[in-house]
Amino acid sequence: MNLNMQTVRSYLGQAAQTAKELSSQAAVAAKDLSSQVVGAKCLRDYTVQGLTGSAGPSCMWKIFAARSRKEGISNPSASVWILDKRSVTEASRGNAKVAEAFLQLCRKDAASLAKLKHPNVVRLLEPFEENRSQLVMVTEAVTASVADVLRTRKASAAGSSVAGSLQLSELEIKHGFLQVADGLHFLHSQANLIHRGISPEAICITAGGAWKLAGFGFAMLAEFGNSNPAEAAFDYSDSSNCLAQALRPALSYTAPELVVGAQQSAGGLFSAADIFTLGIVMYEVIGDKKLLNVGQSLYEYRSKISAFQQVDLSAVAYELQSLLGPMLSVTPAARPSAISITGSQYFQGDVMLRALRFMDSMIQRDTMQKAAFLNDLTTFWHKFDDRVLRLKVLPHLLEEVRSEQLQQLVLPLVIHILGKQDKQDFADTLAPALMPIFQSAKGDTLLLLVRSTPTLMKSMPRPYVTSMMVPLLLRAAEQGDPRCQDEMLKQLPSVAEQTEYTTLKSELLPRMHTLCLKTTSASVRVNSLTCMGRIVARLDEDEAGKMLQTAGKVSAVDHTAPTVMCVLALGDAISKQYGLAMAAKEVLPLLTPLLVLPALSGPQFSQAMGMVKSILGQIESKRARELEVPDSAPLSAVNTARPSSNPSTLTGGMTSWDTPAMPSQPALGTRSPVSTSRPNSQPAPQPSWQNSKPIAAVRDAPSSAGPSDPFAGLPATQAAKPSHEGGANELLSVSLFDGLSTGNHTTCTFCLLALHSSPV
Repeated sequence: MNLNMQTVRSYLGQAAQTAKELSSQAAVAAKDLSSQVVGAKCLRDYTVQGLTGSAGPSCMWKIFAARSRKEGISNPSASVWILDKRSVTEASRGNAKVAEAFLQLCRKDAASLAKLKHPNVVRLLEPFEENRSQLVMVTEAVTASVADVLRTRKASAAGSSVAGSLQLSELEIKHGFLQVADGLHFLHSQANLIHRGISPEAICITAGGAWKLAGFGFAMLAEFGNSNPAEAAFDYSDSSNCLAQALRPALSYTAPELVVGAQQSAGGLFSAADIFTLGIVMYEVIGDKKLLNVGQSLYEYRSKISAFQQVDLSAVAYELQSLLGPMLSVTPAARPSAISITGSQYFQGDVMLRALRFMDSMIQRDTMQKAAFLNDLTTFWHKFDDRVLRLKVLPHLLEEVRSEQLQQLVLPLVIHILGKQDKQDFADTLAPALMPIFQSAKGDTLLLLVRSTPTLMKSMPRPYVTSMMVPLLLRAAEQGDPRCQDEMLKQLPSVAEQTEYTTLKSELLPRMHTLCLKTTSASVRVNSLTCMGRIVARLDEDEAGKMLQTAGKVSAVDHTAPTVMCVLALGDAISKQYGLAMAAKEVLPLLTPLLVLPALSGPQFSQAMGMVKSILGQIESKRARELEVPDSAPLSAVNTARPSSNPSTLTGGMTSWDTPAMPSQPALGTRSPVSTSRPNSQPAPQPSWQNSKPIAAVRDAPSSAGPSDPFAGLPATQAAKPSHEGGANELLSVSLFDGLSTGNHTTCTFCLLALHSSPV
């Protein structure tokens, strides 16, 4: 026992130590993050979250997810780029000159992002800021760089888990490089810049899946480079300092004309250097193989470049080989331009890629072109993977969903893709785009949205159910279109499950009652009653009573079989939910008159009768247990057919009032069994409920009247003559629970059942 206790103490001590270490590590990580962002004015309106990636020279920029706290912005997601000066100092090994040169390179990168405005260049959201310990800039949401993708790919091959955001399909990669080529075309033709630093670290992937250019620290004007070739090239002879190597582009991603001593560009054309390095990156990402794996060895670089015309490109498809061959030419003039790359067969031969390309410029197209494209898109959209649908298709469709001419084409696609979205994405991007549609939808658009309620609710956080779905259903109820009203009633129960009870009671239930009572559509009336039955479990007893009142008003004027069966089902649901007392007092008086309506078919009558029998059977069992009736016959054994003129046939030779009284009850007298072989001339005795004596007389008769009177012994308030048609049913239903003795309980149960079968 002592050994066991010592072992337990040892395990507990180890667990406590492990927890302490983990807590300490978490505290250090949180402290580091807070220290990185403290004091930056550009971050006052942002909440900085976790690390998502890295970018820039030697991936020294660390990228953190962030959310804006500013009001009124459509997309609060952002990224905070932080460069820690202490890390730069450590990497420079105390060389202040090298450290300052590197910081200047990063400052230039941020300044270029502030000036360049293009869809394929990373967008700066706040002014660049520098303080004593860090460089900080805020950009659009960036999840990673291509360098991060390559690192995680290697980690995945080694068996490590990889974040879903870094697992890219071939289509997404092709589209990404097409976007990079567009960005280079902008730099070369409009900005008149040469990037000179194209590499996996300089290509960023946004939260929307777009590939964009960054890392402009090495960029220069094209005219300057072409007129000063010596100034445009980099000297790789010094590789003593790790940080000093980051002051120039990585040698493995540098064109020969940019390397001093390798090969000078004939006649300039330094913009072609960006095409060469783009080809190197494309081959590495798509073929998963590095072409110039030379590190910082200038000798090895020169050796491979000299034999580069015979480089093996077999790791990629033939169509890509045909494109990469010219791009990787050691002669700059032989390389294609950026615009030529986008028009190559490798890109244009892919229908899926052309569709993404069309959507990139969809806002510039006219309505006829958009409609033709959307018609075609409906035939192959399912071939896109979920990530591409969510990131590259949905945002463009949301831009077009407000067009009334295109809504019937766009909305089905949008709603399907919604099922792939998480709830945070809905709050950030979908809710702002869809809210105006929900508020103005009508006709077929409204019907489509209401029918899509399950998909919409699956994608939206619960507060949006109240702010978007409830008003949508109310709008459908008030439109006057029976199609929308029917669909609204079908979807209301699922919405009610996620709606506050006060909202359900004050807004949804009144509309449902109004539709049920005022509609001229039989289907709307039936769906209203069905809806009531489905939401009974969420209601209090008062609201359930209001439903019974509405059902009674409807069944009083509408005797069709669908309505009658729905009222019966509603009564059955309420009796199960709120107990036998309510069933006896309120449900049975509503249901029993419906049993004799001629609209019911045989199977419907059997089903309806089964509901009533079930309620009565439960009442009988409960009361029999409470009154300790040992030999109470089950209700199912009682014949509910139209009573014979011979009362002896009702209970197999003895009527219920002929049954001897229980010992615990006062003697009610005895009666000889009635002979079943009477002369034909002798009239058959009439059952007590067919006796012409009024109920008031029965009430006033003395208790010695004998057991032949089914109302003997009832309180005056229960035996009072009903003032309306069908009151006897209600009278007996109430009496089943109020003040009955053992014998009279059995009598009333039988009498009520007999009334069900008596003529109206």
